[in-house]
Amino acid sequence: MTLSFKRIGAILIKEAHDFKTNINILIMYLIPMLLAYIYNNFIPGMPKGFALSFGLLFLVVMVGMYVPSMMIAEEKEKKTLEVLLLSPASSVEVFIGKGLLTFISIIVSFIILIAMSGGVGFDETVVILVGGILTAVFCIQVGIIVGLLSKNQMATGVVGTPVYMALLLVPMLGSMGSPALEKIAKVFPTYYYNDMLYRVLYEFEGNHTLIDMLPELGILLGSIFVAFVLLLLVYRKRGLG
Repeated sequence: MTLSFKRIGAILIKEAHDFKTNINILIMYLIPMLLAYIYNNFIPGMPKGFALSFGLLFLVVMVGMYVPSMMIAEEKEKKTLEVLLLSPASSVEVFIGKGLLTFISIIVSFIILIAMSGGVGFDETVVILVGGILTAVFCIQVGIIVGLLSKNQMATGVVGTPVYMALLLVPMLGSMGSPALEKIAKVFPTYYYNDMLYRVLYEFEGNHTLIDMLPELGILLGSIFVAFVLLLLVYRKRGLG
């Protein structure tokens, strides 16, 4: 199958028009920035790097999954997703076009968060961005799956919230010292991105470069492949239902 970048671009432009009119989605992008700002400026004794690491993890998990799930569910409600899939664009092109806007906006938000925090070196920034890109791709695919499994926008909360909370909170709790919880957390790909953030933002010596993170990057790449296969299976089984 040959992908048409022209069709993907057209879908991306359509998504951008829908995106800017959806206030709920726009608020989701402001939450991690607002939390990072509050943690940095109004809560004394906050550990170095906590505000940025929490903001980045919240952004990539919550925004990465919430936005595509809501946009897919909204299209299903309006019956416009059926029109897209009956157009010359293939289902893969539709999902790439819809996920691409979320991906681009997450990267822009990453850069804003890093600039707001300051004091992050070049090597650390590279690790944050590369790890974030891979984690975002995984989360966007999961978000599309949630959208396909949900009958409407309201249902995305029922279907998606347990998934969102597990991928956001379990990795954070697993890094706090409980061996049993850490074993559970290692099942989630976001644990490895959280670990990367901890190593570059909390530790002060060594193991800060992208080369040092190859095992974590490999796990994230594998997770992307698994999520993609699962997305195709869900779409073939459930379609737009």
